[in-house]
Order: sequence, then structure tokens, then C-alpha cells
Amino acid sequence: MGKILDISKWQPTVHYKDLAQECDLAILRVQDGSNVIDKIFTKHATGCENNDIPFGVYAFCRFTSVEDAKVEARDFYKRSRVDGHKPLFYVADVEVKCMTNMRAGTKAFIKELRDLGANKVGIYIAHHLHDSFNLDYGDADFKWIPRYAADGKSIIKPKFSCDLHQYTDRGTIKGIKGGVDLNVLTGSKSLEWFTGAGNTKPNEKPSNKVKRYTVTADLLNIRKSPSNSGKVLGQLKKGQTVQVVSVDQYGWAKIKSNNTYVYMHVNHLKKA
Repeated sequence: MGKILDISKWQPTVHYKDLAQECDLAILRVQDGSNVIDKIFTKHATGCENNDIPFGVYAFCRFTSVEDAKVEARDFYKRSRVDGHKPLFYVADVEVKCMTNMRAGTKAFIKELRDLGANKVGIYIAHHLHDSFNLDYGDADFKWIPRYAADGKSIIKPKFSCDLHQYTDRGTIKGIKGGVDLNVLTGSKSLEWFTGAGNTKPNEKPSNKVKRYTVTADLLNIRKSPSNSGKVLGQLKKGQTVQVVSVDQYGWAKIKSNNTYVYMHVNHLKKA
């Protein structure tokens, strides 16, 4: 397995082609509260998409009330999708006490994201605040916790169960000079769960039976996950047929191929 990293404006220079050689998943910062937009986000998102690096997004939370949390969530969702970007998941980064009832604020933030159409939403919670903030972790689809070793290399497991562990802020990876945040999977969720490969999303419309479609494009990319940032596994030529299991809300067709599933966009298919 390759590396999972999170980056922001603090990594302004990235050689994405080199990064793609080692990176299996990137998590990109979109904002620090509503008032601070990460100016490098669109650059990072485009770089990931152009080099088939799956990515999700996160927002550092600064909300001061339930209503403010809803505003921040709306800003986060809108900004993360600028220029047609489609993140695979969204994360509420909760590291500071910005209102008395952090549980209520975080709950409102997550609910607003879901109402806007976010399929997968996670919580990033500072290790030392895990219990005192009393968040409803059941509201989220996954939990992400930072806990570092003093040497920046060893892995000290969090005291609390989580799906993703940020184990260092001094990691190294191709394509980026200097230290970066690196993460490891620690729960039951696989890398494919985060990237969307082989999973049915809540808004996916399953078919009662497999349907055959014909490719209408001269060349159509076959992707590992239902996103323009999904890794290209190969191509089909015009006139070839495929078995479509389902089509999600964004038009990504789930294709049965050799006892596994891959994806391509339905805009380039027609019923056979």
C-alpha cells in the first residue's frame, strides 16, 4: 500500500506526477473557518485529478454557534466543489473549542453537509480533546485522530478507536520537499472504502439486474473509483459492450468486469 497524506497551503509546491508514485490517497484542506480560504486548494485538487490521485477534503472548524456551523459547512461544501471538483469525502476538523457546546456545533456541521449531498463525512478530533468535547462520533462515517511519536517516525497508537491515524507531521514522500502529515488505516475500513472503489454509495441507484451498454466514445477510460481522480485502469473502444450494475447520482456507472467492479461515466454509454 502507498501513503495517505493531508496537505494544505503549507505545501505550496507539489510535483503531482512524482507524488502519484507513492500516494494512494490525499486529503486536502479547503478552509480555516469561513473567513480563511486555503488558496492552494484548487491547485492541489487539479493536480490530484490530473494525476489520478484520489482525494477527500477537510475544513478546520471555527464555528461559534449552531447557525454559524451551518454557514461554515455550506461554505466548505461550495468551495470544495469549485471548478467541478468532486471530493470523495468531507471532514470536520475539530481541534479548538470555539463554542460552549462543541457537540451541538459539530452535529449541525455534519448534518448540513449531508443535506447538501455529501455521501461520506468524517470527524478529525484532536487526541487530547476526544472525551472532553463529547462529540457524537456516531454522526460521522469515520473517525480520524492525530497522535505523534517524539521521534516523528514511530507509530504510537491512539488511546481511542479510529479509522485513520495521523501518526506524524514529519513524514516524507516523493513530490514534496520537507515534512508532511502521513496517516495509516487503523480500523475496519479499507482504502477502497475511502476511495469509493467497490462500494455502493447512499445515493447510488442499484439495478434489479445487470444491463448491457455500448461505448459511444472513441476511447473511454476505465477507472478504479467513481471519480475523475480515480486511477485509470485501461480504456474501451467505441462499440464495445459492458455490463452496468448501477449508476450513481453523478453519472458514474458501476461495471462488472472479471468478478470485480470498475467505473466509467454513463455520458459515454448507451443501452445496447
